[in-house]
Amino acid sequence: MKITDEELTRQDEDIPPADFAREEARHDRFGNWPEVAGLVFTLFVIWLTFAFTG
Repeated sequence: MKITDEELTRQDEDIPPADFAREEARHDRFGNWPEVAGLVFTLFVIWLTFAFTG
């Protein structure tokens, strides 16, 4: 499915309820792992910064 520019600029209020629910369900299939991976990566970069700069 190709995303158009119009779909990128739509606000949540402009989307019909059925489409909004389908879009939210698509985003929920990833769970929380992207946030957890980002947190782990951030902590790793902070650790690297302090480990090598003393």
